Formats: sequence, structure tokens, C-alpha cells
Amino acid sequence: MPPPMTIPHVFVTMADILNLECDAWLLPTDSFLTIRRHWLGAHEDLQHLAAASCGDDFHTGRLFAQAVKDWDQTSPLPVLTAVPNNMAWGPQVVAERLEAFVKAAKDSLREPSSQRPFPLLAMPFFGTAGGGAGRHLGAVVRDILNCASDLSERYSVDIVLVLQDRAAFSLAQKLRREAQAAGSGWTPLDPQLQAKALTLGGKAKAGHLVPFLGAGVSVSAGAPTWGQLLERLRDGIDLKDASNVDFDRLGPLDQASVLEQMYVDQHGSRAAFEKAVATVVDLPRYGLAPALLATLPSAGAITLNYDRLFEMACADAQRPRTVLPENVPSVGGEWLLKLHGSVSKPDTIVLTRDDYLGFNSSRAALSALVKAHLLTHHLLFVGFGLADDHFHEIVHDVRRALPSHDPQRQQMGTVLSLFDEPHQRLVWSGKLDILPMTGSFPTWTTSSERDAAIQEAGRDMEIFLDMTAAYAADEHSYLLAPAYTQGLSPDEIELRRYLLALARLQQTPATAEVWGVISKTLTNLGFDPDAFYTDRAGNEN
Repeated sequence: MPPPMTIPHVFVTMADILNLECDAWLLPTDSFLTIRRHWLGAHEDLQHLAAASCGDDFHTGRLFAQAVKDWDQTSPLPVLTAVPNNMAWGPQVVAERLEAFVKAAKDSLREPSSQRPFPLLAMPFFGTAGGGAGRHLGAVVRDILNCASDLSERYSVDIVLVLQDRAAFSLAQKLRREAQAAGSGWTPLDPQLQAKALTLGGKAKAGHLVPFLGAGVSVSAGAPTWGQLLERLRDGIDLKDASNVDFDRLGPLDQASVLEQMYVDQHGSRAAFEKAVATVVDLPRYGLAPALLATLPSAGAITLNYDRLFEMACADAQRPRTVLPENVPSVGGEWLLKLHGSVSKPDTIVLTRDDYLGFNSSRAALSALVKAHLLTHHLLFVGFGLADDHFHEIVHDVRRALPSHDPQRQQMGTVLSLFDEPHQRLVWSGKLDILPMTGSFPTWTTSSERDAAIQEAGRDMEIFLDMTAAYAADEHSYLLAPAYTQGLSPDEIELRRYLLALARLQQTPATAEVWGVISKTLTNLGFDPDAFYTDRAGNEN
């Protein structure tokens, strides 16, 4: 059960629901069980399972939502949710169908698959493909956000609105910033954390923030911690001497070295060890934290993780990244530096002591890239324990290069920490700003209490990243997007009218260069020269 003061929350991100780790998700359909091709990728027999799950109440419209029965419990549960057959749309239609989804999901999740304080329910931009809402998308964004906020509180669930339309995402984030200004935004965060999230969001919007991802970012998707990885690697060999006390007394790097040698001895090559590591960490779905981080506007990102979750999330957020050093980055493109290797190339994985000792001789250029970004950008460390010796070495070299008389300049980044660790702050004083999500380490009586406290703090971090991403969003493509008129404020409607008039002005050769800049700006604001524009009353605009 969640702590008494825990408050449900509504997240917004750009992602693909089929690749997002959650407890349940809204599968749009109708009373005839029409399912779009994209959603069929959730299961090879989804259409048959859907038909077997629904009775007359669903087909006749008396029931709006039905969880798919006999579903694999290791995968997020799809909940069939019907759009109206008559294509009618409005706030009431949104509310009754989304409530049916939430209720059906909550009833079916007697024991949620995750250990989150609240079940996490994911919903797409419901009703905008074939449900009749496609002509007034701006109003639907408002309706869904308002409804989701109400349902989240009433049913004690976390909800994530998962979008794939950039105009919808930019409008949703603008509306949430307005709600925050009115005092009803990210209320689960205390004022200090809210202020920090706003500041970091501003740095990201200006292009000054670089995410640095540690193993904790992937844990919500089921990825192992370092210790859990070593435990699972032991399952693939005949333990023999590796189960004795001497082995347990070794440090993690030396334990990995022993396991590597045992894989070589028992399987004939290091490739078996590399494959075992890749098998443990290569997961099919990313968690909420990578999805939120993927929306941040940053040219570069750095990770020590071997998995492919963040690059998958970036691709789904329509911000694909070139993975270094596997590929050659394009000029001006966004990149991800995988400092310790990747499961896509298991031979590059840095895990054992020999791997660490040989790093500088083989990958010095990668360390140099990290040092350059520590000097020129603000790094945001997420899910990172700060115990990596290689990272300590990098920070030490950078700090020596900075002027000693300017301690503020030596603050090279912000570390999001689950709990307050005073001694850790002392270690990194003058180098990194450590920002705890909650107070000091609690005293745990049982392992379940420990896990619950960690999950709660991890969820606070997700809420923090959600707010940071909202204030980092710097797109306004909803303003001139034809179907978003109903979502605009009166002042935006007036500005939109002037911009549309500007877009229709006659261009001349003498102003061609200037029009190149203007046209690019209008396109970024969502202008479509072939679209038919109307005002709120339906009159041509």
C-alpha cells in the first residue's frame, strides 16, 4: 500500500505504448472489435483473444471497456475500449469511456505486475484516429488531461498519456505549465524540487543539459542492478568454487572477472560470457524514466548501461540518436555515447577489472567526449550511483582543468538521488549538486519495506523528470496546426489569425531570403499550406 501522503499523478510523454512498461494500457477499438494494424503488434493472436474476451454487452454498447482475458501476466494488460460508433465526440464521451477503461483495468489488476505505489495505466491519444475526434484535436487534449487528472485521484492510479503527435505533445505540456502556474500542477513534489525541475527544464530548452543515465533508469523495466546481474550470471555456470565465501568477499569487478573465466573454462570462449550478459540486460520494453528523458531536447546523452532501452525510447519519441562508438554521427544529429558498451555488440561490454583497466588504452576518445561535456554543459545524472571508479577519474581530470578560484563554475551537473546521503554530498562537494527525491535512508525492518521505499522514491524521480520535460518542451506546433483551434486560448486565436494572414501574403523575389526564414518558422508552428483553416465557430479563417 502507498504511504498516506502519496498522491496519484498524470504523466505525459512521447512514446509507443507497445514498447512502454506499464501495468495496463488502453487498446482503442469499437463495438465491432476493429483493431488498427499497429496495435496488433502487441500479440500475434490479439484479434482472436479480443473476440474471446467480449460478450454481448460490449458489442451492443452497454459496456465500453473490457480487459483482454487469458493475457500473459508478464506483459502489460491491454484493455479494449470502444470509441462511439456514431463518431460523436465531446467531453462526456471522453469521460465515460476513459473511466470505463480505468475501472476495467483496476478491477483486472488485483495484483499489479509492478511494485509501484500506484498501478501505472497508459492511454494513447484516444479517439483521434477513427473515433470522431480527429477534427478538433486541441479540445481533445484538454478533455483527456482534465479527465485523466480526475480519474487518477478517484481511482488511485498513475496515468501516462502516451502521444505520437508532436503538436498534441507541445499543447499538452503548455496546458500543464499553465496548470502549474495556477497552483494545480506537480503537487506530489515539494516546492524545492519543483523549483529545481523548472530550472533544469530551462537549461534543457536552451540546449545546455546532457542526460547521463545509470543502471537505475532501466530498473523500472525489469533490468538488474549490478549485484543482480552478477547473481544471474552465476546461474549460467557450474558454481563450484564460485559459491564459496572467498568469492563473496571479492569486489564486483573481481567477481565479474572470476565469472568470465569460469564461462571461458566451461563454455570454451568469452563469447558465452558476453552472450549471457546480453541476455540478462536486453529487455523488450523501456520504463517511464527513459521515456521522459527521451523527450528532452539535448544534442548528446551518455550512459553506462548496456541495454538498448534509451535509444528505443528516443526513436519512439521521434528523437532518434546515433549510438557511439558503434556508428558515425551525422553533423548536427543527436547521439548517445554508450561508455561501457552495448548488448548490440557484446564484445564491447565493460564489466570485469581487466575491462576497466584496459579502457583508457582503447577508448580514451570516449572519456575525452565526456570530459568535454562536463566542461561545456550541465550534466543530469539519473539512476547513477556515483561509485564508478572510471567516472571518478574523469571528474578528477575535469576539475583540475577548471580555475580553483571559481567554485561555482566547478558545479558540473546535478545528480538525482533517491535518498539524502550527507556523506555522498561531502565527496562531491564543489563538483556536483546532489538532489535527493526524499529524506535520509529510512530504517527498514523487512526487505518488502525497503523495496517499497525505493519504489516510492523512484516514482518521485519520475514525477520530477515529468516536470523537467514539461518545462523543457520548446515546440509550439499546435498553434497553426489545422485541427487544434479548439485547444487555443483567445489570445492564441488572435495571434493565429495574424500569422495565417502573414502566411498568405504575396512573396516577391526581393524578399525571398527573408521569406525562407519566415516559412521555416511558420512550418515549425504547424502551418499546412494545403489545409482548410476555420475558427472556433467553423468559419473559414
